[in-house]
Amino acid sequence: MKTRQWEVWKCRPEGFERDHWFVIVSGQERCDEPRHLLVNGLACWTLRGDPPKLSVRLNGVDGFQMPTICQCDFIYALPKSGLHSTLGQVSWERQQQIKSRLKEVLRL
Repeated sequence: MKTRQWEVWKCRPEGFERDHWFVIVSGQERCDEPRHLLVNGLACWTLRGDPPKLSVRLNGVDGFQMPTICQCDFIYALPKSGLHSTLGQVSWERQQQIKSRLKEVLRL
């Protein structure tokens, strides 16, 4: 299984009761290196109400059937061995929004 930066994958990291969607934000070098067992991901949640300021809204172009948000204020360590069921890749426009939001949130 090959993962790529900006793809959306399901995983169940520690602290989650069930599988959940995540946008992979690790660089491609980490994704490709078999010695690295973890990648970084941002959790995605179904949108209910107004989207939080620290999130980016995703939609069908990004693979989601329902309005969804990508939570950009916390990066999860995801075991590569636990990744399954990809939705595809986040659109270029959303990638740029997520990058901007991460810079804002992390003060980069």
